[in-house]
Amino acid sequence: MKKLIMAFLVLATISMSAQRGPRGGEDRRGKDLTVEQMATLKTKKMTLALALDDNQSKKVYNVLLAQAKDRKQAMEARKAQTEKPELTKEQKFAKSNERLDKQIAMQQEMQSILSEDQFKQFKKMSAKRKGEGRRGGKRGRGQRGK
Repeated sequence: MKKLIMAFLVLATISMSAQRGPRGGEDRRGKDLTVEQMATLKTKKMTLALALDDNQSKKVYNVLLAQAKDRKQAMEARKAQTEKPELTKEQKFAKSNERLDKQIAMQQEMQSILSEDQFKQFKKMSAKRKGEGRRGGKRGRGQRGK
């Protein structure tokens, strides 16, 4: 009986630790990479997925580098805040509006760089990435397994 209980505890421990995923998530999110490294990796992924030529790759790299620098700067500003103030409705609206403006500008820049077919593929890639969400993997946000 003791062996059975011990075996159950070992299996339960292994299964629980396997569900956690990569330790700390450092490698997955690229927190230890510079903005140039992040932009380079993302550009290479897009070059492979969209068959970009050298000129397009350089332009995409510049767009992604600017985006990565902006994201890094915003992250450092958030870390610098010792306490997290509650935002008013107007502040939330302004933040969301600014974020969407940046997304629109990035999309317009990508549209000017990519061909029509490449841009369609880029949109599919973006939609797929956003649809996966943070929690649900490929199932999407808020959906539970069946």
